[in-house]
Amino acid sequence: MRINGHSYTIDYGHLALVGLIGGATLWYLFDARAVSTSINNILLVQPTAIFALLMCLLILPQCFHRVADEMAAPAKAKQDEYDPLMPKLPTERSDVIRMGGLGAALGVFVFALDIVGFDIAIFFFTAASMAICGERRPARLVLYSLAVTICTVYGFRALIPFPMATTIL
Repeated sequence: MRINGHSYTIDYGHLALVGLIGGATLWYLFDARAVSTSINNILLVQPTAIFALLMCLLILPQCFHRVADEMAAPAKAKQDEYDPLMPKLPTERSDVIRMGGLGAALGVFVFALDIVGFDIAIFFFTAASMAICGERRPARLVLYSLAVTICTVYGFRALIPFPMATTIL
């Protein structure tokens, strides 16, 4: 595509994905507002939907890449080369193990919510996630996990009138 004498390439896959996410977000927002516009119904839905739509708008320009005129012809050949801006799936064994560990920690967290309570489950999930990602200082593990637990439990209690099963808090 050429605009004002400059060549642009369009990443149609990402453009379609951003459009799909934006469309689904708009549909969900309009559907939630059609049911009721009371504050209890849209307390979390509307701000999250607006945030998601803003993120889609910020991502949208990244689907269009300007190609220099002398580079316009061999642009297709260069797509197969290594691009440091395009993220690649981890191939290192330690990275794959770390990803699996985080997934397992999330699974244990979800299953432990009803067994040990939301507060203890979030504390141990946060500590385990930090340890998996490389934090080794016990004081930081405990203090940060405690801060996340307190903010999360009391934040959810303030926002959602649903009784959460907690053990300590």
